[in-house]
Amino acid sequence: MRSISPFRYPGGKAFLYKYLLGRVEALPDGNRYYAEPFCGGAGSAVILLKLDAVEMIHLNDADLKVYAAWRAILEETERFAAAIEETKVDLDNWHASRHIVDSASEYSFELGFATFFLNRTSRSGIVAGAGPIGGYDQRGAWKVDARFNREALAERVRWLGSVSDRIRLTREDALTFLTRSVSRIPIQQTLFFVDPPYVTAGGRLYLNAMSESKHIALSDILQDDVLPHWVLTYDDHPLIRDLYKDRPITDLAVNYSLQKKRKEQEVLINDYAAIA
Repeated sequence: MRSISPFRYPGGKAFLYKYLLGRVEALPDGNRYYAEPFCGGAGSAVILLKLDAVEMIHLNDADLKVYAAWRAILEETERFAAAIEETKVDLDNWHASRHIVDSASEYSFELGFATFFLNRTSRSGIVAGAGPIGGYDQRGAWKVDARFNREALAERVRWLGSVSDRIRLTREDALTFLTRSVSRIPIQQTLFFVDPPYVTAGGRLYLNAMSESKHIALSDILQDDVLPHWVLTYDDHPLIRDLYKDRPITDLAVNYSLQKKRKEQEVLINDYAAIA
């Protein structure tokens, strides 16, 4: 199944949905749930919801921009879809969206749509720090509207609106989100998919990077046996290899498109203990 998220994300994990589907199906019988503390474009999450593999998904992202885009879609779906269909996709609106995103300090529909607009019209889908597709002079092979398929994107947004009662959205620090989840959702029936920013150069790709101490704190939370079902993906970094040395670590090659296509080496780490 192709990704049905309306967002583009560098290193997005929608391709892992079959693996995550297997993990969800292995959860205890009954209603099953799925949560992402760093949701971004939530590529796998929306596929699992589309397949009815889970009763509900809980999306969380600490970044105001990402949160605003999801909130605007879920709360004002038709307005968002209409904006996709009607907004002119050109450099003037790209610059206008950049101004909105750079100056925002609180939620608004306009911030949500501007974030989405930049995601669809900027190189590699990077909202902060990337120029428009085709360059500022629009002399590239692709133009600023190359990834803005109005009909398909509006359809994806309207579908998300139709299932919004099965999507819970929060804006919390990821560590806070995981800690609070213990008491607010049925964790025995929930798979947590954790896809943090890179240890190396995370700020280049993501709106929110993490310090080394936060990477360590995250490993403490995941490995204290309070959250029983989780899957973790990371860049292949010595710190991560050391923090999760007692867990099964699988190599994972992920495609990135940052000016030119390349593969980054990541790892997939499971919740159960490694077999000696």
